[in-house]
Amino acid sequence: MTQFYQALLRDGGPRLGPRLRRCFAAWAGVEDDGAPALEHAKGRTRTAFADNELCGRYTHDGPTGDGRLRTTATWASGRGSAPGWVRVTVEGDLDEAEVTAPGFMPAFLATGRATDGAVPVEAGPLLIGPEEVKELTGWLARADRGVPVIVLTVDRGDPNLVAACADHLAEALAGIAVVARLYDSRTQDDLNAWLGGDLSVFGGGLRTYLPGVRPGEETYAMRHQPRGGGAIRDQGVRSLEVVVRGVVDLSVHRQLPRDIRQTEPRVARILSGALPPGELHAAPPSPAAIAVPRGPRIPRPAPPAEPAAAAVDSAPPASELAAPEPEPALQDPEPDGPQAEPVAVGLADDIAAKLADRLDDSVLEALVDMARGGDSETTALIRTMSAHLDALTRAVESTGLLASRSPGQELERLRRQYDQLELDFTELQEQERKAQDRIRWLESRLAEHADPVYGLQSDDGDDACWEAESLMDVVQRARKQLRHLDLPDALDTEVSKLDVMYPRQRRRWTGRTWDALRALDAYAAARAEARFTGGFYDWCARPLPGAPTITPTMVSMKESDSVSGNPKYHRARVFRVPTEIDPSGRVYMPSHIKLQQVGSPAPRMHFLDDAGGPTGKVWIGYLGDHLPNTRTN
Repeated sequence: MTQFYQALLRDGGPRLGPRLRRCFAAWAGVEDDGAPALEHAKGRTRTAFADNELCGRYTHDGPTGDGRLRTTATWASGRGSAPGWVRVTVEGDLDEAEVTAPGFMPAFLATGRATDGAVPVEAGPLLIGPEEVKELTGWLARADRGVPVIVLTVDRGDPNLVAACADHLAEALAGIAVVARLYDSRTQDDLNAWLGGDLSVFGGGLRTYLPGVRPGEETYAMRHQPRGGGAIRDQGVRSLEVVVRGVVDLSVHRQLPRDIRQTEPRVARILSGALPPGELHAAPPSPAAIAVPRGPRIPRPAPPAEPAAAAVDSAPPASELAAPEPEPALQDPEPDGPQAEPVAVGLADDIAAKLADRLDDSVLEALVDMARGGDSETTALIRTMSAHLDALTRAVESTGLLASRSPGQELERLRRQYDQLELDFTELQEQERKAQDRIRWLESRLAEHADPVYGLQSDDGDDACWEAESLMDVVQRARKQLRHLDLPDALDTEVSKLDVMYPRQRRRWTGRTWDALRALDAYAAARAEARFTGGFYDWCARPLPGAPTITPTMVSMKESDSVSGNPKYHRARVFRVPTEIDPSGRVYMPSHIKLQQVGSPAPRMHFLDDAGGPTGKVWIGYLGDHLPNTRTN
């Protein structure tokens, strides 16, 4: 699904979850009884609520136009005295969609005092007078502000039009922007005096100020986009569509704060019962604390049956009987349609058969004893085991294994499991990256000092295990820090397309991309300093101790003959290089790194290795979805 909208809020008010749930349920049109887990379906629309005292997640999935939109509101209480956080997203499978803030956002913002972490985010537009100008300028100057501030100026000809535009923007951009309307001309003059000529706003127009306004120091003042008063007077509210679209698109690229990035994957696991609630704010485990997975448990063979007489003689008193050791928890099977019922029935048959084999002889003896009017230990044993059998039956029935599911229910269950597995997979990838970097650093220190240095922290550990929110963040950071690489501006189009079109998968790719770029940079530096001979594949297979690297299976130094020999596929892999490498300024780049081995999309990074050539660099020609070949076309 493509993500169209994202709001990140902080709220330190009481009863964060109930306030959010009440507003969400009223907007979705669902009668909410407050149950910890509630699902409601009507036609093709499904709404689900799941929460506890510490966190919760509410979803509303319904048709719209030719596709579907899914609205998700996730919240968690803060650690200690810190405020709680709320993340609201809107995703869909539409090619194009005019998405604005969900309808419950203004109502929720009105219930408390939410912020973006730096400035207040209100339910409606703010009216700014001369006394509030200083506070407004403080908001504009904050570099840690996460939402844009839209300032509307005075229109003496039609003041009501400005008020209507402010109300429209506040509703459409609830949660992702601050809308401020200036009270009079004096307020406008005071604000412009602080902003300066390049950043001023006037004439009944508006201007969208991005975070970190620096009057007199802006190198590109037009990043704070203005909208002229003439267009607003001529077209009215319709002229604001471009403003709304730009702010909504900007919200999708906002980086998740570190605490939200760490706790959000745990919310789903806590709500599903896979993680205790106390682990919500627990520190991530160190590589040394990661448990080694155990193999499957091999069931013990059943002991041979003894004769009935021996069973009677050796039967222990009922008071000495211990409850049977519980079997390992049954994992919820993932049947494929009609196979669910046979699996459950087979399980019940196995249980019944085992119990019957063990009880046949004892039951016979007990019946004889009861017929004679006795009350032997065997009779007590039968009564005890009968109670255990009833408890076991109830336990099996409570798991739902014997109940048949409709195809719709089964599909919904599998979808939830897939979403949870995807979150777990991404979290495990991040842990694996950190563990591998830790191992490389330890190897380098051991090679230098020849003594153990476990327990120390790498000087550049934070940079090596840096967690980016988007591929564009990775590209921008690489341009600043990796001096042996060249990443042209032509990469941005395909990179940003991956960010926008696949927001759920991009976090999986950012870590691999950053690791690959660091490995290429370290390789090029070693080649330039004559510390290594060989190609990049050799570097990945046998790197210098402690140097950044990636697994060799991610690297391919050539394309197949069907690609290289096809003119169409060959041209798609020709990219720009300096004329000192090739006089034509373009060269074929078959070498590439597989950021995802299989599936769709399967991003690739094509590069040219000139580390041992005249430039001493590695040139990145392409970073995006898989280029055309015999399989993609």
